[in-house]
Amino acid sequence: MEQVSIEREFAEAVESGKPMVLATVVQKTGSGPSAVGRKMLVYPDGTARGTVGGGTLELLAIRHALEALAEGKPVLRKYDLTESGDVAPEGTVSTGMLCGGNVWIFYEPVVAPTTLYIFGAGHIGKALARILRDTGIAITVIDTRKNLLDEIPGVQKVHLNNIKEAEKFTFRPDSFFVIATNSHQQDYHILKTLYARQIPARYIAVVASKRKIGTFINQLKEELGEQPDLDILYSPAGLDIGGDSPAEIALSIAAEIIAVKYGKPANHLRNKRQETSGDKRKI
Repeated sequence: MEQVSIEREFAEAVESGKPMVLATVVQKTGSGPSAVGRKMLVYPDGTARGTVGGGTLELLAIRHALEALAEGKPVLRKYDLTESGDVAPEGTVSTGMLCGGNVWIFYEPVVAPTTLYIFGAGHIGKALARILRDTGIAITVIDTRKNLLDEIPGVQKVHLNNIKEAEKFTFRPDSFFVIATNSHQQDYHILKTLYARQIPARYIAVVASKRKIGTFINQLKEELGEQPDLDILYSPAGLDIGGDSPAEIALSIAAEIIAVKYGKPANHLRNKRQETSGDKRKI
């Protein structure tokens, strides 16, 4: 595959949020099947595009690319092409090849950042964006009220003329969603849209009382004709840390998002969803 094609595929994969590793030959001494500048893309399933030289070197490169992807860290490896056995100089990977040289390959994992879509630029949405803005999470705030969107700096913003435009919006897979608009009808429409489109979400939160989210779940079952995946539905949203001001609710949701992101156990308010009283959280 030509380098220009590799670069184009790399750019497309980054844009789509597809995880991969870019392996690049950065140095070479002596003889060998590779050349400095050669690139190869390796995807999580082991599929490779491009080449770093072929043969045993390439098989090792694919394996080491997958290791780099699992660790999420770039790494530089040196490959010995002069040894026929399994032993190579310290810090060097033996290939068993007899080409007579050495090759250095740099592995660069490219993993899409965690993406958060916040529906609602009101007090909670604004506070949530501010809290999470410096965590490395890619934040997009979506609302029909442009004046409120303009008040939120440092994040991606999408102005919709009508909330129904969200039905055609492109979302990155495995994203986080927080629904906190100023309308019960809009909240349900967005929630239903995410489930109806079978968006592969990692987290969907609705800022709502237990009674309200219970009503929403029943509506989803009736209108979609199937059991919604409640494992990804975190509502009432946030951790049970106390407080019911917009800033405090945003803080509890931010903490929940971080906990879910890293797979940490936490005291989720959704665990109390079966209760129907005592929840002060309203939109």
